[in-house]
Amino acid sequence: MKAFSLIALILMLCGCYAPHQDSTQAVKQFYLAWMSAYTQDRDTSALMQRYVAKDVIDRLALIDSLYEQEIINSDYFMYVQDYDPKWIPLLRVGAAQPFLGGEKVEVQLGGPAGEAPMQLEVYTRWEEGRWKIYRVRDLDNQFEQPIYSTGDITRAKAWSAEITPEYEKMNK
Repeated sequence: MKAFSLIALILMLCGCYAPHQDSTQAVKQFYLAWMSAYTQDRDTSALMQRYVAKDVIDRLALIDSLYEQEIINSDYFMYVQDYDPKWIPLLRVGAAQPFLGGEKVEVQLGGPAGEAPMQLEVYTRWEEGRWKIYRVRDLDNQFEQPIYSTGDITRAKAWSAEITPEYEKMNK
């Protein structure tokens, strides 16, 4: 009787486990919403809270607060300065691949007519009960914006502090 109870308990516990899906859908939903918001100049804070890791949000806010920073020279999530809404239906999101306790997903963004689409690698991790983006790389140029570089951020902070008085004069 004890063996039957133990087996029943194990089966019940196994039935309660519901594995989370991979990050492919979360990445796709983020990019569809991000591209739409990007062209309409909408507030993206709720979108970022849902799909982007907190430390990335904090780093991007810090970098954005610095005058003349040279850490991010284009949109962090798309690696572009200009963008056409016609790219939205051209979005392609590959299958998620396991990577260091999280996942990585290849994303293809449509580009200007006649040019090859842009290839990005988006890294996600499970945070606050959902998949969140914590890193984006431009695969075409083998480049990553250095938002995690302590040295770059320290130099940008020092430069910003040095030129802040000039900006404050202009704002008066």
